[in-house]
Amino acid sequence: MKKKRIFGIAILAVLICVLFIIIKNINQSPYDFLKNRKSNSKAENVTEFLYQEDIGDNKYVLFYVNENGNMSCAIIKKSLFNYNILKISSEVVIANELEPAELHFSAYNKGHNWIYWGVIRDDKIKKVLIHEKEANLIDVTYGFRICYIMGTGIVESELPKYELIY
Repeated sequence: MKKKRIFGIAILAVLICVLFIIIKNINQSPYDFLKNRKSNSKAENVTEFLYQEDIGDNKYVLFYVNENGNMSCAIIKKSLFNYNILKISSEVVIANELEPAELHFSAYNKGHNWIYWGVIRDDKIKKVLIHEKEANLIDVTYGFRICYIMGTGIVESELPKYELIY
């Protein structure tokens, strides 16, 4: 009788812990998930939120300032009880007086999806074309803009070309 009671209490304690973890993760945003996750790489650790967008299919693109003081990009997918990182792309130097813009290309999902993203430092740039398609330009509070475009399909040869329109 005593063993059954101890076993029952142990099972109940485990279930309460599991329920607590599930509830905590369900209420978490993609940014909270990434911020609470610790990595050995300073480029992957978040210090400040810049922009987040729901890109459909429970996926989010998230731009943030990392521990190096640069901008990074993460593609995150929400699963049933948690988030999974599909890709943490490289980092872009936010302040560079020599270049009006800097863009990076990253593929994920075994190369079937991609994002071309970066920072636009010159206020005179009106739009950015990547393979003749207009990229999204997002104003942030630090005097620069985030630029990105996403697509599907494997990029076989060279990286997409971009054009800055003044």
